[in-house]
Amino acid sequence: MEKNAIKLLFVTLLLAGCATKKPAPVIAEKPKSSQVYNEKDEKPAGTQQPSDVKSDTETPAQNTPAPTPTPAPVEANAGSFKSVPRVGIIFSAGGAKAWGHIGVIKEIEKAKWPVKAVAGLEWGAAVAASYAHKLSANEVEWELSKVRDLEDVEQASETIFENQSVNDLKVPFVCPSLNIVKQEAFLLNRGQLKSLMPFCISSPGLSGHYKQSIGLLDHISALSQHMRATGVKKVILVNVLAQGSKKPLVSDVTSAENILWVKAAVAAAQKPAGVDDVININLDDYSIKDLDQKREIIARGAELSYDQIKKLSTKYGL
Repeated sequence: MEKNAIKLLFVTLLLAGCATKKPAPVIAEKPKSSQVYNEKDEKPAGTQQPSDVKSDTETPAQNTPAPTPTPAPVEANAGSFKSVPRVGIIFSAGGAKAWGHIGVIKEIEKAKWPVKAVAGLEWGAAVAASYAHKLSANEVEWELSKVRDLEDVEQASETIFENQSVNDLKVPFVCPSLNIVKQEAFLLNRGQLKSLMPFCISSPGLSGHYKQSIGLLDHISALSQHMRATGVKKVILVNVLAQGSKKPLVSDVTSAENILWVKAAVAAAQKPAGVDDVININLDDYSIKDLDQKREIIARGAELSYDQIKKLSTKYGL
């Protein structure tokens, strides 16, 4: 009886032991080495989202525009990118004195001004268009060196611009012309330059009118307004009609031609509306007909503009 009881108890314990699963052994995991988190990798566990990013559980505000981020302030000497104003240059009238603009362009080129549009009056228009073609002072000097006669504006335009179109220019260009019969002023900035230019560079006291039109000598404010419409922020006038001694520019002092030129000189000297600054180039030693002295005029333009351009570069952060 006792043997049967003991045998039954043994079988019961044996069956109970088989029904109980043996726990799997715990293997210690080797510690992982530290890793650098990159944006390309998956986000590691425990990394927090930036505080300005909302989670998916948040309910966004309805019809609320996203806030515009405030840019970090730029330190003066931090070497960071800074905004540079888009510059537009107006080249004044001047006949042969307009070759002084080439010297000014050389200094502008050295200063690396961001010139985004140009305009010109009378022979300043020829300088402006030549500069707009390749934005190179050397190219302007080369092209205008071909001019032999200031009176033959049609031949000069043909020689300088050949088959160039306004569409070929790297930056916007414009020049003003007055139709004497219609008594209307026009801003010209379309078509073939050799056909357009005579209407702008013809002038009183030099070539006279061209097909009943003449280049305007003092239409500066209208040019400034036009350039600002192209995105220009700072308009600089280069004035080669600046004078130290008041003397006739052409013919005698009371002639109609001289009155028009004096009017243009006065307008430029007074910094017309829409112009931010004026670079004054005093070429009293030369007349508007001294084309044979163009090399000296170019050199004088560079010399007289050097300090002025340096100051403006500092003023506008150019």
